[in-house]
Amino acid sequence: ALAAPAAFWIGSGGIEPTGWWLWILAWMQSISSIMYAFLRLRQRALKEMPSVEEKWSMGRPALLTSGLFLVVTLASGAIGWLPTFLWLAFLIQFSEAVWGILNPAVRMKPTAIGFRQLAVSTIFTFAFILLW
Repeated sequence: ALAAPAAFWIGSGGIEPTGWWLWILAWMQSISSIMYAFLRLRQRALKEMPSVEEKWSMGRPALLTSGLFLVVTLASGAIGWLPTFLWLAFLIQFSEAVWGILNPAVRMKPTAIGFRQLAVSTIFTFAFILLW
């Protein structure tokens, strides 16, 4: 996905702002996904279920990252820079971050964490394509 600008520009025959948007949006989703994966792996190392305060404290970076990107796509769609409902694709990762904070991955296997994130990223990709 991070090669999207080049593919777009080759297909369209010139450099257009849409290619840059595709590149930025791909990075935004990648960053959100990585921040969330780090959260889940940190949770995995916990010996017991954390307190509510600790859950939100651990999850703050993933939540802020995915929340920021959700707001950016919502605002960019509202002013016409992006498709109006593209923010719904970013709502998927934000929702997963909230779910992951509320349901810590205490003692969960890394493969289970990875497969779940792969599923979330796949759903994001299909939603992105449909909403674009």
